[in-house]
Amino acid sequence: MTKQWLVPFVTRFGRFGSAVIVLVLVQTLLLTYFIADRVMILRSPNVVTLLSEPVDPRDLFRGDYVTLGYAITTLSLTEINGDQTWADGETIYVELTPAENNWRAVAAFHAHEVPALGNKIIRGTISYYDTTRNVAQVDYGIERYYVPEGEGRVLEEERNKSALSVDVALGRDGEATIKGIRIDGKPVYEEPVF
Repeated sequence: MTKQWLVPFVTRFGRFGSAVIVLVLVQTLLLTYFIADRVMILRSPNVVTLLSEPVDPRDLFRGDYVTLGYAITTLSLTEINGDQTWADGETIYVELTPAENNWRAVAAFHAHEVPALGNKIIRGTISYYDTTRNVAQVDYGIERYYVPEGEGRVLEEERNKSALSVDVALGRDGEATIKGIRIDGKPVYEEPVF
């Protein structure tokens, strides 16, 4: 049974034309949702700065980028609070607290917890869990930063000297997005909102 409001629409454009219009509208709504989601995270007041650590791998087929590692990538779960039993592939919510010029992990949970006053939550996925040492390797989705051609090597050199830090915007659910790159505390790259 066709709804009354659809009859003039289908009559005017035909079944195929109506299907195309609906498909275009759905795609437009999905694209708008993805863009709005990223804009909301980048505008978030929840920003943490993480000190980048050296990482060796490089993929020449994906363009210029810098591979980023963080002190919070490898978590010794016996040294922080929270849940202690994990498995590969699980979602992990890491509570961060401000340190001198960056943020460090203080707890890890299976579910999103309310952090202590002044702390933030970042969400990741356990890529490897060592049960004997209770150490987890965590992927936060911020391990690569694409740069203009020819500029990746300079950032890698600064990263290897421990002079590179990364500003990370956090969504309400802990989703992380790189907001900017700093060398010796000075901004050198900032992600545009659009």
